[in-house]
Parts: sequence; structure tokens; C-alpha cells
Amino acid sequence: MWFSKYSPVLCAVFLLAVAACGFQPLYQKNSAGGTISDDLGSVKIANIKTKKREDNRLAQKFHNLLLDRLNPNGRPRQPAYTLSITMGVGKEETGIQITDDATRARLTVSASFSLRDTAKNNQEVLTGSERSVNSYNIVDSEFATLSAEADASDRAIRELSDAIKLRIGVYLGRLRQQDSTREDRRR
Repeated sequence: MWFSKYSPVLCAVFLLAVAACGFQPLYQKNSAGGTISDDLGSVKIANIKTKKREDNRLAQKFHNLLLDRLNPNGRPRQPAYTLSITMGVGKEETGIQITDDATRARLTVSASFSLRDTAKNNQEVLTGSERSVNSYNIVDSEFATLSAEADASDRAIRELSDAIKLRIGVYLGRLRQQDSTREDRRR
């Protein structure tokens, strides 16, 4: 009851608090008319390096997911940035029965990335690493276990590609904000 009476006031206080903290939507248009999505579209994604040869197919899927997220309109003709990634995959059996058979496994996929600015002689401007841990069941059916492992791998690279896109987007957003602040000072 009290909430309905004070909800307009609470909403106003919340909006003022959010505005005061400097919150800005990541994908908003700036004063020049461009968006972060435009900047993300100017990132060239290099082939992903793997630590083990058997992970090459997963790296290819990861590369394609990043292309879908960063370059939905196709690869950039004149890329402003180059993204390099090294990926590693680890499996660990976690659920062990009394018969020494595993019933559960943990799949860890990690990615170290580097973003280089092509206009600044490929200077490294952003580095980082992300990790995704997914579990799956090991059952008597080999097909079902392989299917569960493939699904865990797909979930992991989807999470990694989203995390890397977000980190690059935040970096590019900060760059845009710095550029617009410099522009405003000149006026």
C-alpha cells in the first residue's frame, strides 16, 4: 500500500541518482552521429590461436560468433582495430562414483585477447582475459556425453564472445566520451 502512494517519488529519486552517477547507455548515438556498434564494426578479428590442435574447430566457431557480434554487416574494409585472441580449453572430471567412473565434468574455456589500433602502428590499446566454466553430465551413452560436451563448449564460447564484445564496447565508449569532451572544450 505505501509503495503505490510513494512510487512516483521513489521513481524520481531513482532517476536522479542514476543521472548523478554519470550513467550513459553504451549503444547511444553521440553528437557526431555514430554509435559504438559502428566502432565495433571496424574491428578486424584475426584467426584465433589455440594451445592444442584439437581445439581448432571450437576456435573457428568462436571466431564466427565474434564476427556475428562485432561485424554483423560484414568484415571491415579498412579496419581501425585488430583483435587477436589465444584460446585454451581444459576438462576436469568432477563427479566420481565408487566404481571410479566419472559422472560429471567441468569444461573451462579461457581466452586472452589483445586489441591493437591500426592507426597507431598496431599499438596495443586493450588487453584482457575472460574465462567460462560449464559443467555437463557423463552418462552411459557415448553419444549423449559427446552431445552434452559440445553443448557446454558452445555455451562457453557464446559467453566469452559476449564478454569480449562488452569489454571492447566499453573501451570504445570511453574513447568516444573522451573525444567528445575534447571537442566540447575546443568550442
